[in-house]
Amino acid sequence: MATAGSDFERYQHWLDKHGIGQDGIVTVKDSPTASAYITTDYSDNQITAFNPGAMNVATNGHFTRFDTQDGLAIVSPGNLEDMQKYPEIYREKKIPFIYDPGQNIPAFSGDQLKSMIKGSQILIANDYELSMIMEATGLDKNGLLQLTSAIITTLGEEGCVVTEQSFEQQIPAVKVSDAQDPTGCGDAFRSGLIKGLRLGKDLSEAAKLGATCASFCVQKKGTQEHLFSVDQFWDRFASAYE
Repeated sequence: MATAGSDFERYQHWLDKHGIGQDGIVTVKDSPTASAYITTDYSDNQITAFNPGAMNVATNGHFTRFDTQDGLAIVSPGNLEDMQKYPEIYREKKIPFIYDPGQNIPAFSGDQLKSMIKGSQILIANDYELSMIMEATGLDKNGLLQLTSAIITTLGEEGCVVTEQSFEQQIPAVKVSDAQDPTGCGDAFRSGLIKGLRLGKDLSEAAKLGATCASFCVQKKGTQEHLFSVDQFWDRFASAYE
């Protein structure tokens, strides 16, 4: 569920090549697609230049195109109106959802953040983002857990922490010897996490799948250059966690 601009054609071919559905993508003809340019130093510190372009236009939720039964959603950084609207729709339709506000956190008030997090299955953020959420809302982890069922705090090369009402577990990262670029690893982690949840794994096990997926991403320069087979994935998972 996103907007793309007049320059979308090249990436559209990439999506076609990989069999990724585009029914939820709205094309905005008079704007370029949102673009981020990220500079990373040798210590993995990053500076990002961002042009929202078509992301300034709301998608207006074309849910009539999708079978939402037994669905799972994630609200990630995007159009600010969408980020507020989708949680309302998911709660109304009883679709479990992950809330992942990311770099858009400063754009919302504490009350807006609380409203958007409310009813989510998981709130996911890195440690800095979580501190911003807590500062804006005035809530600590226990307070946030009154709004969401679980919190996943990602910690880069230190892995992540899974926090639920009466349970907290540190999940170590999957170590690799040839790390190249951390850009995109958060998204790779989320994809593995979601796959784990769809496989019926509990949250800690799903987070381990996320960490395994992220380890392949960090070995390549660029956000979508990594590839792995099913066997390669489970071999690495077993080496790290079994």
